[in-house]
Amino acid sequence: MFKKSPDALVIICLVLVFMILLTWLIPSGNYDREIVDGSERVVANTYKQTEAAPQNIGALLMAPIKGFQGAAHIIGFVLLVGGAFSMLTATGALDAGLQSVVRYAQKNPSMRHMVVPLLMVLFSIAGCTFGMSEENLVFIMITIPLARSMGYDNIVGVAIPFVGSAAGFAGAVINPFTVGIAQGIAELPIGSGASYRWFVWAIFTTIAIVFVMRYILRLESNKVVSPLRNFQSDKFDNAPSELKFTGRHMLIIFLFVGSLLLLMYGSNYEGWYID
Repeated sequence: MFKKSPDALVIICLVLVFMILLTWLIPSGNYDREIVDGSERVVANTYKQTEAAPQNIGALLMAPIKGFQGAAHIIGFVLLVGGAFSMLTATGALDAGLQSVVRYAQKNPSMRHMVVPLLMVLFSIAGCTFGMSEENLVFIMITIPLARSMGYDNIVGVAIPFVGSAAGFAGAVINPFTVGIAQGIAELPIGSGASYRWFVWAIFTTIAIVFVMRYILRLESNKVVSPLRNFQSDKFDNAPSELKFTGRHMLIIFLFVGSLLLLMYGSNYEGWYID
């Protein structure tokens, strides 16, 4: 048994070896294909067996190179999206916007039951559009002090970004790291079927908010239910410096949202595909 999860590269290599072994066990076959709207599509009910072609160690060694070559457009797409998100984060617009919501919650305690769902919706949108996931580690430096200021524990502070974005990531609409890659491989227009995925996203996000709010209501009625009641300190030394949400930050957020809407429109109506 592994003491920790194997490295991603080890897992990929094991999958490659397994696939090579399957070429010796499973009969070969293929489907006919046709060009539809500039994309190659599989023709249903045309499967036929072909001569077996078991692969060897040479194919195993060449598989990563051929994979990079065949998916170069997808790799480039992911790199561009990752770079764009890094640029957005570097502007401080997301941090400043989140801190403005935190300050509002502190000044209006009566609205605290609205603040947590609002923040979770924002993080969920981030997860479903540009694939926010590991980046949440940065935002817990803001959401944990927010949760404490409203009388909740650290679990709530961590759940706001992590559960929120996880719900959005699972119900992804135009997430380039899931939907974008999958539709590129399947030769489908990027963003197609978005109306159904928005419906799924709404269900997942609602369930996530209900889950967290149910825990919050239990905390408000009896703080003993918190697993951290005997461990949590009131001190939080690593709180980030305060940022003011300026017109520049608002413009950056506006341009970012506009670019997402433009991508959805172009991929669905103007033929902006990953070819």
